Amino acid sequence: MLFDFNGVLIDDETFHWRAFRAVLAPLGARITRRLYDQRYLAYDDFAACRRALRDAGVPPSGRGAAAVRRLVARKRRLFRMLLRDHRVGVGAGGARLVRSLAGDTALAVVSSAARAEIESSLRQAGLRRLFRVIVAAEDVRRSKPHPEPYLTALRRLGLRGPGGCVALEDSPGGIAAARAAGLPVLGVATSQSATALKRAGAFAVVPSLRGARRAGRLLRRGAAQNAS
Repeated sequence: MLFDFNGVLIDDETFHWRAFRAVLAPLGARITRRLYDQRYLAYDDFAACRRALRDAGVPPSGRGAAAVRRLVARKRRLFRMLLRDHRVGVGAGGARLVRSLAGDTALAVVSSAARAEIESSLRQAGLRRLFRVIVAAEDVRRSKPHPEPYLTALRRLGLRGPGGCVALEDSPGGIAAARAAGLPVLGVATSQSATALKRAGAFAVVPSLRGARRAGRLLRRGAAQNAS
């Protein structure tokens, strides 16, 4: 089972959006929540920042590598402050699901988030040791919706292909990445509508991972069908 992180295990996309909005607004990039969800959610911080600056018409001189690194560093500091102030962590349903699967299933996180953010949240929830593999933004050259993050996770899990595996994703871009790597996807409708996730290719959709038992049944069904 290969889990996306933001919007799946932890409901923190609002705070990623708020941090990006605050950092980019002075440069003329006006990012509404709807725009963030539709255009930038699946990307890592660097790709999202570059695309938002380009979409806002910021000239190349203002969106070079050094400028983007500074903006991302500011965004990540603000994001950590928002999580701390609002006491946001891995949800109870997601934690139950992970623990119920860990006994007989290899688990991975495949995310466009920074490794430090993923590791910190999983440790706080007591879940870090249950994940055999974490693929974070730093581990790949091309972020979702490119399949490289999922292909990297499959390789690190020691698998020759996606047979018997299934992914959990909350965005069309994430679904596109997983499907391109050969994985069926259970959609989690925390950031997008169930209709949008099914249209993107999810075989089923749950509103969140609060219903851990149902999500577990759907995941095992999807994995079994992908093994045949």
